[in-house]
Amino acid sequence: ARPRSQWLFRAFYGATIVLGVGTLYFLLRELDFTGLPWPALILFFVFLTLADSKLASSQISGGRVLSSKCIILAVIALFGPAGAAGMEALSALLRGFVLGRMGLRKTLFNAAMLATAAAAAGVVYHALPFSDHFDGPAFLLPLTAALIAHSAINYVLVMSVLSLDTGVPFRSVSRRNYGWVQLRNVLDLPFAAMVILLYHQAGAWTLVLFVFPVLALFQSDKLFLRIKEAHINSIAALTTALEADEPYTHGHSYRVAKYAVRIGRAMGMSDADLEVLEYGGLLHDIGKIAITNDIICKPGRLTDSEYAVMKTHPTIGADIVDQIRFLRDATDLVRHHHERPDGKGYPHGLHNGEISLGCHILNACDAFDAMTSDRPYRKALSPEKALEELVSYRGTQFDVTVVDTVAKLFAEGEFESLQDMPLPTFRQELVTGRAS
Repeated sequence: ARPRSQWLFRAFYGATIVLGVGTLYFLLRELDFTGLPWPALILFFVFLTLADSKLASSQISGGRVLSSKCIILAVIALFGPAGAAGMEALSALLRGFVLGRMGLRKTLFNAAMLATAAAAAGVVYHALPFSDHFDGPAFLLPLTAALIAHSAINYVLVMSVLSLDTGVPFRSVSRRNYGWVQLRNVLDLPFAAMVILLYHQAGAWTLVLFVFPVLALFQSDKLFLRIKEAHINSIAALTTALEADEPYTHGHSYRVAKYAVRIGRAMGMSDADLEVLEYGGLLHDIGKIAITNDIICKPGRLTDSEYAVMKTHPTIGADIVDQIRFLRDATDLVRHHHERPDGKGYPHGLHNGEISLGCHILNACDAFDAMTSDRPYRKALSPEKALEELVSYRGTQFDVTVVDTVAKLFAEGEFESLQDMPLPTFRQELVTGRAS
């Protein structure tokens, strides 16, 4: 099914680009460029590019202090769908080719997608009543409709291309990437309304007034992020100390976290879920701090009583993580990363439908890294042999979909062993960004 999926993926990519180019041509072909308010358009364009550039990408994943959707809604109301679509396309091209260096295909897709969404939102806005009534709140009705149209088209196009690229059904990709956090888009409405009203009252220069609260909020977010990273670094140091006594497991948690993020992204998990999965990978063995080294470092097979003690580490680890507020979402991952689809895992013997996707991913990554690492009682297996073991226990010890995803990534050369990765470099990638 993969060749067909690739064919559909390329066809969808191409169709989206053609749609975007056609939409722009249709809107711009009869536009009177000489009569446009260029100073105002340039100022709005600068703010739009700023909202979607490094300023936006460096903000925390929970939201943005400056949203490009606020700016584009204001442009739709003030200058019409042609101005909004053209501005979105030009901003995407600038970010892709100059600021972000994303590559031709991705840049063209982003430009076409954003232009199409802006054009549709603009048509919806100006087709509805009260779109030119700014002496009261009535214009908020078409503005809300425009926001819904823009968000819906953008979301459908992004989820479709993710589904076709990963081979994961659209419904699954949509479910994993949609959450209550998406409702923050509603906050774009009052900001856009203020920009529109101030523009009609005093002109485009009023947009500059928003720079100061935006910068204040941005600095606040940066401070929060630094504090958060300091907590993570402290816990990462604790994990390193835990693994330092046993050279055979040194770096294990970092590798598990990186493997997990790679698989989760391929399966269409949202950035928020990937972040939690990353923390879960880092902390999955933190409970072993309460288990003595004569059990953890034992070179031979554990006795039944020793194994019973070892099986307590997920519960101990989950209790530790649950005490840290911003890591609380990773508690389930730490507690259940040894659960199995056939119900023979621990600590609770959960079955397939009771185990979260993140736990399934960590279970497979934990086993893969253990198999590809040296142990006192055996040499490391090759990645190929470790993958064969995952496939052999597919559906019993490991989740079917997770194993299939690992096999697909491995076949495409996107799932190599991380045993030789220098630990400091890996740690920096893991904690500071989406480097996987």
